[in-house]
Amino acid sequence: MAVAGWKGPVGAHQDFQYPGAWIEVKTTLAKQPHTVRIASERQLDDTHAPALFLHVLMLETHEGGAATLPALVAQLRATLTPWPAAREAVEEALLAARYLDSHAPRYAATGYAVRQADTFRVGAGFPRIIEADLPPGVGDASYQLSLAACAAFSVPIFAIIDALHAQPSTP
Repeated sequence: MAVAGWKGPVGAHQDFQYPGAWIEVKTTLAKQPHTVRIASERQLDDTHAPALFLHVLMLETHEGGAATLPALVAQLRATLTPWPAAREAVEEALLAARYLDSHAPRYAATGYAVRQADTFRVGAGFPRIIEADLPPGVGDASYQLSLAACAAFSVPIFAIIDALHAQPSTP
């Protein structure tokens, strides 16, 4: 299921889109991640989303760590071996994201660990710019979003899981 919803590498506005929830993921290596960069006015627009979440991962690097990008890719490939269609979808997404195995040596020395993870439910009142709010002639708006301004919208990670399992309402 996770592979089928991974849409970021193929140009979707959110990284993951599922029938029950859309998820935008931001990562940062900053020690004090006061802001995250939002790429467009559609990235946090929940107009057509069943539920929209912003998931922010604060990472730290470790030289020679086990969780290098090539190691994580290899682990993902091994996990998906029993599911050829899912594995092929990941390979296509990696290519779309411009990840090539020939580039692995560039990434082999640096490992990553999650220092902190925060999840926010995006909806009415959430600090954001959306397409409907832009005046005519204005578009392609990228901006910095203060994480402190999002604090009131913080939810446990399980809120995403609950949304993924929720049955869509029928009229």
